[in-house]
Amino acid sequence: MKAIILAAGMGKRLANVSNGTPKSMIEVGEKSIIHHQIESCQKVGIEKFVIVLGYKIELMKQHILEVLAEENVTFIENPIYDKTNTLYSLWLTREHFDDDFIYFNADVLFRSHLLEKIIKPSKYSELLLETKSCCEEEVKMIIDDEMRILEISKQLEIPKCAGEFIGIGKFNKDILPQFAKFLQYGTDNNQ
Repeated sequence: MKAIILAAGMGKRLANVSNGTPKSMIEVGEKSIIHHQIESCQKVGIEKFVIVLGYKIELMKQHILEVLAEENVTFIENPIYDKTNTLYSLWLTREHFDDDFIYFNADVLFRSHLLEKIIKPSKYSELLLETKSCCEEEVKMIIDDEMRILEISKQLEIPKCAGEFIGIGKFNKDILPQFAKFLQYGTDNNQ
């Protein structure tokens, strides 16, 4: 299993706090968010990483290589990071869909126990959901009684939603060809 980390964005909403530093390099405690993420992955046995970069790409590479050996990471550039979204960045990684992987955005702070919940073998791919009342801006999920995802989007009716997708998921190898097709459809239709 590998980790795919989407770290291309500028973090516009945090500009007042970050002074132009990529949001995943903002320190929480003694480490940056992305260093915390990498450490959490390593604690659960994940050693291979695919990381999509865009904003301040060279600075980000240097920062990541402080904690990862070059042979354990593949960097992918999103040259239009300022015009695209998460779907496009994940689509850029499709050539690395050769095994199960976990995915997350580089601005999500979490502990390794969350990864322990989803890296266990399962016949299903999984997305982590925080059950709560949601706001308009959040990526929301509607689920059924068996915890299957029926819809996921920012544009869902809030009363129907079970909570917020927290930006961490696991995708099993068996669904990756179909998943790549959906990502292709999304990029072709500017979604």
